Amino acid sequence: MLRIGRGVTREAVRQAVGGRMPDTIVYDDVLEGVDIREAIAGVRLAGMPEGSMPLLAWLAAHSNMPEDVQRELFQEGNIEVLVGLAMNRSLPDDLRQALMKHPDEDVFHHANHVFFKVKRH
Repeated sequence: MLRIGRGVTREAVRQAVGGRMPDTIVYDDVLEGVDIREAIAGVRLAGMPEGSMPLLAWLAAHSNMPEDVQRELFQEGNIEVLVGLAMNRSLPDDLRQALMKHPDEDVFHHANHVFFKVKRH
């Protein structure tokens, strides 16, 4: 089981993953930017095991995700994670625009669906 929440460390995530994504992931408390950063770093330290993309996509959609981590995930280009980013209403404008013009139909659809409803002042 993997517990993700306030105060999670990359080492705890790495140990919980151990080369294989656990069957159960429990979300506790409100994730802050540092928690998201640590969770992603832990998955990377574990070697990005099979089955880790849904977790990364879920974290990518989190509104507290730090901008530098958003940019890293965008650059990696995994479609599942890009769909997660496309559902994140706190993206910087350049990433939002790139996702709204993305050639992948799922990324394009999700970004346009989410951001069409966002008012920018």
